[in-house]
Amino acid sequence: MAAASARPDQVAKITIYVVDYKSEYLPVIEQARVELFGDHRPVDTLIDVARLARPEFLIEVDAIAVR
Repeated sequence: MAAASARPDQVAKITIYVVDYKSEYLPVIEQARVELFGDHRPVDTLIDVARLARPEFLIEVDAIAVR
């Protein structure tokens, strides 16, 4: 977002990819969303994946912002 000079309140949609997702991860993900977005609630999709392109990562977020 910084590279595109976008702010969190300009994010319209996020896709969250989580390696081997379990329902107990949801509160942690939700807390991170609140810390970043506050009251702003972009549309989201959460996708369980077997692995990401970088194996040391467990979560990846793709965001679409409207400037």
